[in-house]
Amino acid sequence: MRLANDKTSPNEEMNYGAACIFLRGGKNISRELADDEIDELRDAFNEFDKDKDGLITCKDLGNLMRTMGYMPTEMELIELGQNINMNLGGRVDFEDFVDLMAPKLLAETAGMIGVKELKDAFKEFDVDGDGVITTEELRSAMIKLMGEHMSRREIDAIVKEADDNGDGTVDFEEFVGMMSRQ
Repeated sequence: MRLANDKTSPNEEMNYGAACIFLRGGKNISRELADDEIDELRDAFNEFDKDKDGLITCKDLGNLMRTMGYMPTEMELIELGQNINMNLGGRVDFEDFVDLMAPKLLAETAGMIGVKELKDAFKEFDVDGDGVITTEELRSAMIKLMGEHMSRREIDAIVKEADDNGDGTVDFEEFVGMMSRQ
């Protein structure tokens, strides 16, 4: 995160107080925010922009962060007020808000797989496109995608473990559950 009035070089670590996790930003985060993440931030920001002028107060910033599940301390909020590019007498605009929240949001989702990726993976296993993965589809997918030849017993065990509703197949919801247990 670079600030407009920041005098450090791009390669220098910005030195903020130990309490302020938001200003230090994420380390080794190599992606931009997705459109839906920006939309989520915009919706949250707009909720607190009561007069719709595109700015929120530092106090509202703290409340907004809390509604999003972050719990900044009063000390962190004071640091935020002193360090981020505040506009018009202690207020922050949406761009500053995104700059502030993006590293935290990216750090939280760094290891997560998105729904699109899960749907694409599910389609690779669901060969006939009927919305469920059978033991035969799983066996052929394991060979095709991973080069693994597994016994019927091993494949049946995988399906049985993922098959929450007991129908002998794995639907998308069960697939997501199976992947999140990995």
